[in-house]
Order: sequence, then C-alpha cells, then structure tokens
Amino acid sequence: MFQGLVHLITNALHFFYGFTKSYALAIVLLTLVIKLILHPLTRTQLKSMKGMQMLAPKMEELRRKYKDDPQRLNKELMQLYRAHGVNPFGGCLPMLIQLPVLWALFRALYTPGLFSGATIFGIPLDAVPRLSVEVLTKHPIWMIFPILVGATTYLQQHLTVTDPAQARMFVLMPLMVAYFATLMPIGVSVYWIVSTLAYLVEYLIVVGRPRLQAQRSAPARVVQKGARRT
Repeated sequence: MFQGLVHLITNALHFFYGFTKSYALAIVLLTLVIKLILHPLTRTQLKSMKGMQMLAPKMEELRRKYKDDPQRLNKELMQLYRAHGVNPFGGCLPMLIQLPVLWALFRALYTPGLFSGATIFGIPLDAVPRLSVEVLTKHPIWMIFPILVGATTYLQQHLTVTDPAQARMFVLMPLMVAYFATLMPIGVSVYWIVSTLAYLVEYLIVVGRPRLQAQRSAPARVVQKGARRT
C-alpha cells in the first residue's frame, strides 16, 4: 500500500512536469496540492494546538497548586479541558493520518533517475550538497539550499514554539536540519522549504501569532496581581 502511494505521488510529479516543463516547479506545485488536500487535518491539529496554548497559563497555575497531588492535578486538568472543549489528544490522529502521505512524498523524491538530469540554478535536483571545503569553494551556491532549510525551520520554531522551555530545548534544531539537508538531494530540500512555508501560512491563518497574543495578555496578568495586593 505504501509503495502504491509512492507510485501515485511520482506519477503526480510527472503530471505537473508535463505542463510546467520544470521539475523544480513541479515539486513546488505537488507539495502545495498535497498540503491543500491535507489542510482539513492540519486545521484540526492546529485548532487543538491553539486550544492548548490558550489554556497554558491556567494549566501552569494548576500544576503549581497541585504539584504534590498528581491525582488531583490530573482531575483538575481534565475538568479544565472539558470546560473549554479542548481535547489534549486532538492533534494526534490528524498527524498520524498525514505522516504516511508526507513520508511517501519524501520517499518518492529519492527515486533514482526521477528528475532525468533536471536542474535548478544549474544544480542537478538529485545532487547532494555534501558539506565539504570543495563544495564551499567551488560550488558555494549549492549551500543555499541547506541554509534555506535551516532558515525556514528556525522561522517555524520562532513562530510556533511559545513555551520558553521548549524553545531552549530545540534551539539547535535548525542547525541539525540544515546539516541533514547537506546529505539529501536538493529536490528534497526544495520540498522541505516549500512545505515548511506552507505550514507557516496555515499556522498563521488558524492559530494566529501567539507570541503577540501572549504579550497582549501579560499586562492584564500584571494588573490582576497588583489588584490582589491592594
């Protein structure tokens, strides 16, 4: 079944190449079409994420209040979820459904000879940058793709990771992903960049800009604390 999905995606890529005459553009269109098809699932996942972000301050307050009573904490958290109609596992099923499709697309781009020597900026789409002094000196433009992969990954984290503790934990992730991009065909990097940017658009549409929301809500919490002191 998985191989059938890979075959279907490969045929779709050839279909887009048929009227674009560019495998790079075909990758972009195929990625966007798949993201569009999966958007309802992504929307469900992001709505669940948004609900959890909105409840984060109350959840933290409960954790502090019942830190020595795990059973009471779990009970209070479940009541909080029910009161606000939030399912803490609401994003898991959509993600599990999407993964085989996205992995099949990723795998299809590794098919030997898929791009028939097609290039982007004069670089073969099936070429692997492979970080080395030779590449950096003779073909520096090759490194633009790992750099863009790392940059888009950083942008995604910057906008979507609102918990400072998580942000610190994933601080090196963009560099790791950029390094992995030096081991992947450039066609895969094109897919990664487009897919990440498309996800950011979906996130901003469904969730908005949580960092700004957090900043706007901070003064309100300060006022409430000041009022309790008086």
